[in-house]
This record gives sequence, C-alpha cells and structure tokens, in this order.
Amino acid sequence: MILSYSAFQGKYIKSLPLHLTQEIVVDNHEELRVKLNMYVTHDFVMELLSVGAEVKVIAPISLAERMKEEYRKSLQHQS
Repeated sequence: MILSYSAFQGKYIKSLPLHLTQEIVVDNHEELRVKLNMYVTHDFVMELLSVGAEVKVIAPISLAERMKEEYRKSLQHQS
C-alpha cells in the first residue's frame, strides 16, 4: 500500500514507523509518502482514521474506498 502524509504528520511517521516494511518513497516539504507491505486490518484502518486529513491513501483503491465509507458512516451518526 502507498500512503501520503502531510509533512507535519510525516515527521511522526518517520520517528515511529507504522510497520517493519515501511519504506519512504517521497520526503519533501509537502508530503511524506510511504510504501508498506502488510495486510489491512481493522486496527490499521482505525489508525489511519485517527489522523484525519493528514493522510491520503494512494493505493490500494479498495483501502481508499473503505476509508471513505468509514467517514460516511461517521457523518451519518452526527445530529
């Protein structure tokens, strides 16, 4: 999978990698893009959701769609 983090959040991701397979693809003043080779678990999705707009799922598309669905569900629960 490929994830793009804001430069600010990227500092945290560099200091505490998400997974042993984490590989930095891009690291500049705009973003930190990482590649991970791991299974997508519920806990991992929750970790991504916890940083909100600070992360963008580049690949796989199925994970990006899952994230969108989780945000939709969350918005439906708002009064």
